[in-house]
This record gives sequence, structure tokens and C-alpha cells, in this order.
Amino acid sequence: MSAVFLHVGQCGNQIGKAFWKKTSQDKAVHEGHTFIHPDGKQRSVHVDSEPKVVQKACKGLKIRDGNIVSGKRGRGTNWALGYHGLKKSGEDHILEDTANQVRKEIERCDMYSGCIMMHSLTGGTGSGLGSRLCETMREEYPMDHLISCTVAPCLTGESPLQNYNALLTLSYLQRNTDCVVLTYNDDVLGKLQRKMESVSFDAMNTSIASALGGIFLPTDTMTPKSKLSWAGLQKQMSQGIRRHDSKGNVFGSIGNVVIARGDSTQTFYPQMTQGLEKKFRKFFNTVSWNPFPIDIWTAKTNHIGPKDTASITVASNSESIVEYLETVYERSRVKFAAKAYLHWYNKYGVTNEDFEEAFDVVEDIIQNYKSAFS
Repeated sequence: MSAVFLHVGQCGNQIGKAFWKKTSQDKAVHEGHTFIHPDGKQRSVHVDSEPKVVQKACKGLKIRDGNIVSGKRGRGTNWALGYHGLKKSGEDHILEDTANQVRKEIERCDMYSGCIMMHSLTGGTGSGLGSRLCETMREEYPMDHLISCTVAPCLTGESPLQNYNALLTLSYLQRNTDCVVLTYNDDVLGKLQRKMESVSFDAMNTSIASALGGIFLPTDTMTPKSKLSWAGLQKQMSQGIRRHDSKGNVFGSIGNVVIARGDSTQTFYPQMTQGLEKKFRKFFNTVSWNPFPIDIWTAKTNHIGPKDTASITVASNSESIVEYLETVYERSRVKFAAKAYLHWYNKYGVTNEDFEEAFDVVEDIIQNYKSAFS
């Protein structure tokens, strides 16, 4: 089975560059052809509204001719402009060209399983065009998996429009995708600041790419320089995860996937049954009503990490999403009530009714999560 990767906007392409650099080092990925064609070309399409960013991010990667799509001007950090495009300027070809290249990649797959899209919640292209592409992929391939790997901006503020953009994007992702893998820039930045004095964008992109690779590929996520026990790896992993909300309450979780790589002696399952699973349940504060809150995946090899090492990665359906969603919802509501910046969205085709619908969708997500943990 094969998957096609779709990298959208500056964030999606910069993380994509770090992701594919790691992927290309893995011999097993080349042999399996799940993410790379037999001819060595990536199963990926890269799109941005400006040529400079996407061309720089794709430099050195093995991308098929035509799979880099770009326009001539940016989208001004505006979801509406990213979603509806610049039709008067003749740049409405970006959506059509991207969909066409994705179709060609899908047709090259022996057995297409789905699309993995990397983008941001707030950049004009990543949020607006990303939402439009999710909608298009769902319409064209309704039976295939669609996963969004999206990045939330720092809550202190990267743009006055970021909460509007996040609100609209999250509502589209909720309606059109099967899964959203959400990464918080604040968490990534905090983790890296504990390790280094100055944190670069490259370091953040590499960290996010490593975490995604821990889910999708055999990478070096959470891998130490020398092999620790599985309990040691679990303890090391727990040190880098935020467990409490702003009021000090421990986040709960509905379900978790624990991915152990480098299990060459097949010791992970026995250690899970002998007490390690209880540590995972306690750490992630699993809900009582789910009898199987921990799903376990293992692999005998850990290709990207140093020789004879192991790694643990956890993907968690966590209550932490509520805190972020409430922040986006409340800040957007305040601005919407004051009619702040709405003319920038109305100008490019987004109506007040579109905002109200997005508010309803995000509010439903919040209430559903709260009900799950009550």
C-alpha cells in the first residue's frame, strides 16, 4: 500500500524538507516503496503561493517534475485569500494544478491507501489553501484515508489574523479529514529551549519532522545515544511532554498509540504486560470508560537511529486540545463581535455566516471532548 504526501505553504514545505531528509536515509523505506517510487522519486506534491519558498524547501529532494506547484504572490496570512485564491490575477490555477499532480501520483500507486498533508493552521496558504485541498481530496477520494498534520502557532501571537485562520481551518479539518495530528509550536519551542540557548526555525522544523516520523516512519524520535531499557525510554519520553493545563489540572486521554521501534528481541510486549502499560496509563491519565486505552505497535528495527538503539513514540488523543480550542474560539469571538478584520475576509469571499458555522463546529468539538472526560 502507498501513501501520497501533500506539503502546503511555507510551514508544510519546511517541515516536509526535514521529514524527507530523514526518510531518504532509511533503506527499508526505499525497499518497501510505500513513500518512495521504485525509481527513487518521492510520492509527494509540494505547493505554495510563492515560488521562492517552495523551491528553496524542495532543493536537494528527489521530487518528480511537475510536482512543485507555485503562484506569483503570497496570501497575506489570510484564510479567505488562501481558500478562494486570486482569480482576478489569473492565479486560480494553483488548486487545479495541485489536484492534477496529486491525481497523477495516486495513479502511480499500485494500491493507494490515502493522503498525508502537512501544513499550518494560520498561514494564508497553509490554512486557506490547505482547507480547500482537504475538501477537494475528500470529494475526489471519499473512501481513502486523509490525514492532516498541522501546526498551531505560538499563543502569544504571530499574526492578528491567526485565531480566525485557525478557527476556519479546524472547522474544515473536522468535516473533511479522518485524523488530525496537531503539533503546538509553544510545546516544541519549550522542549528545545531546555536543550539549547538559541532555537532556530530549522531546529523546530526538524523536531516536528522527527515526531511525525515516529508515527509514520522508523525514525530516531525519542532515541538515545545508547540503548536504555523500555522503562528508561518511557521515563525519558515523559520528561518532554506537557501534562497540565494553565490551572494545573492533569490532561486526560481517550486513546493512545505506543510505537516501539528497535524491538529486536521482542521484549516490549512482555514488559508492557509486566507493568509498563500501567505507567503509560497513569502518565497519560486514560479515561476509565475505555477498556483498551493503549494500542501497541512494534518494529524489530529502528533504521534511522544509531546502531543497536530503540525508540518509543506516542500519539495521544489528549484533552489538551480543549485548552487550545477554547483559546482560539474565545479570542475569535471577541474579535468577531467587534467586527475586527472581518472586511479582509469578506473582501475575498468569506461571509459572516461562514464564521458562525465555524464557531458551531469548533464549539461542538469542545463540548464533545468535555463530555468524554466528564
